[in-house]
Amino acid sequence: MRQNHRFLHHPVSALDSASASCYNNLAISRKGGIGTESFFISLNTVLPMFLIIATGILVRRPHIISDSAIQEANTLCFKVFMFILIFYNVYTSDLDSSFNGSLLCFCLIGVFSEFFLGLVLIPHIEPSNPARGVMLQDFFRSNLILLGVPMATALYGEGNLGIISVISAIIVPVFNFLAVLSLELFRGGKPSVEKIARSIARNPIFMGAVWGLLAAVTGLKVPTVIESAVSSMAKAATPLSLLLMGASLNFSRLKGMSRNLLLCTAERTVIMPAVFITLGALLGFRGMELCTIMLVFGTPAAVNSYTMALQMDGDADLAGGLVLTTTATSCVTLFLWIWGLKSMALL
Repeated sequence: MRQNHRFLHHPVSALDSASASCYNNLAISRKGGIGTESFFISLNTVLPMFLIIATGILVRRPHIISDSAIQEANTLCFKVFMFILIFYNVYTSDLDSSFNGSLLCFCLIGVFSEFFLGLVLIPHIEPSNPARGVMLQDFFRSNLILLGVPMATALYGEGNLGIISVISAIIVPVFNFLAVLSLELFRGGKPSVEKIARSIARNPIFMGAVWGLLAAVTGLKVPTVIESAVSSMAKAATPLSLLLMGASLNFSRLKGMSRNLLLCTAERTVIMPAVFITLGALLGFRGMELCTIMLVFGTPAAVNSYTMALQMDGDADLAGGLVLTTTATSCVTLFLWIWGLKSMALL
């Protein structure tokens, strides 16, 4: 009778609890245990995001949205929605547990290692300077914001993104600095440190993290009405960015570059993730920490690498092709990484 009273006083929570317990037991018993449960968790994490990207590919048709509109929408998403998303994630996170110095050092050492490895190998593989700069950019620059943050959200929820938000705020400016350096080195120009520093300082991801840190450290309380609006816009950032990512892909850029596409796609989505995820696991990183490593080193080439190549005399067709092939391949590789790591209870 006491249990019935509990159900009467809290009908919704009791039903939800009972349903969840029943569902979990059935899921494990019918679907074959933890390994199969991890399979469905991985599938539910990866598939919805790539369905949104696929929707973006469909809306690329000229009668639905034009290339110029896609470019303008990408600018809006990056400068406004991504700024708000990073600000809100940092502002609402527990800073004491969000900053992880050892994880940050691991990621920075890994990114610079990728850069210098590419700098040594690529000139021996590719004779064309415009293609060299683009290939070097692909070696280290992942799509951490547009795909990494949404995937972390799907795995751990919106309230647990402090670690990846802080890491992103530092790693993404490093990506931008090394990307400019890569293209300038093979362009024949001399990189301007001052120009790169100004670009990083104006970067919305960096600014969002800085303002979020300032608000959190000083104890600034955002009014409830404003926080509600900020929260809604932060939630809109993920589907909007994925939709525009799909709309930005152009299949016509794949012709005549199969060797470079195969090499860089394997490096970006298979080889480097395998190296750094294994190293991270051996060093004791677990949960969100290991997830962050997976997303820093295992997400596809950054979408705006095409725009940067176009503006800095790089091989823009190769850059666009790499965005497409690495994104398509990561549908499978990210699913497999999440499934495997979940099955081993490392995520």
